[in-house]
Amino acid sequence: LPMTFFGLVQAAFVGFFAGEDFSEGTVRNKIVAGNRRRDIYLSQMLSAGMAAEALYVITIALTVSVGLPLFAHDIGAKEITACFGLGALTVLAMGSIFYMISMCIGNRSVAVTVCMGLAFLMLFLCLHTNQVLAQPQLKDGVLNVHYVSGTKRMIYELLHDMNPMGQIAQLTEMKYISAVRWILTDIVWLLVSLGGGILVFEKKDIR
Repeated sequence: LPMTFFGLVQAAFVGFFAGEDFSEGTVRNKIVAGNRRRDIYLSQMLSAGMAAEALYVITIALTVSVGLPLFAHDIGAKEITACFGLGALTVLAMGSIFYMISMCIGNRSVAVTVCMGLAFLMLFLCLHTNQVLAQPQLKDGVLNVHYVSGTKRMIYELLHDMNPMGQIAQLTEMKYISAVRWILTDIVWLLVSLGGGILVFEKKDIR
């Protein structure tokens, strides 16, 4: 499973996982049994996160074992460890976004469709920002007219870092623009998704 498509797989998995609990009546039964909605949301989000991280570890293990000996002889253990940790945080952040959407929707098929749609939107945005940022400043010794610099480049870099798919794109290249911004962005995504998801789920009419 290439890391490039990991976000699409995670969107489908989280949408199905969360939607299944609604379809099977699991969420309703837990509420009837007296469980607090906040606790239900947190426990199921944790379960989905652990499953996604397990899939991530398997994906990274396969990618490193196959690709590293062929293409990345100059990458050291420190760089690999840093990228692995950043990627694990990205998986949690992106999963929290999909989980929030799925729990707010409460329908398996709709949740999967919306999450997949968002994942594709993230991917297309990532392809655009990555293409712009990958432009060299010079081509054949001549200034490249497609190269962006200054404030415009900073905006593109920010959009690339804010996008979980953009982070995955950087992960596949084993390099990143700013580790600090990467971490802060994912923490914000986690907090917003967690707070917003619980707020909506607390008021959701579940039958």
